[in-house]
Amino acid sequence: MLKNYVEVAVAEVFDDVLAEIRKRKPDLCGCERCREDVMAIALNRLPPKYIATDKGEIFTSVDFSRVGGKAEIIANLIPAFELVDKRPRHVR
Repeated sequence: MLKNYVEVAVAEVFDDVLAEIRKRKPDLCGCERCREDVMAIALNRLPPKYIATDKGEIFTSVDFSRVGGKAEIIANLIPAFELVDKRPRHVR
């Protein structure tokens, strides 16, 4: 089974970044559609890192050195949150 390791890394830090942004902007939407939009935008800006895994393998922790670093992921998530917040694909 092929898996984009960057997707796993983005998912791992997503909630922490959302919590930090909500300290400044408590009304930031966290619905499933907005979450997926933010992740999609960030993932489209990050280079993919595919790995082959055994079917059903679960990642217990992410080695951020494999994906360019946690800071790079956060640096791509923050503008994605801002973009989705300005133009959500649903009525608030």
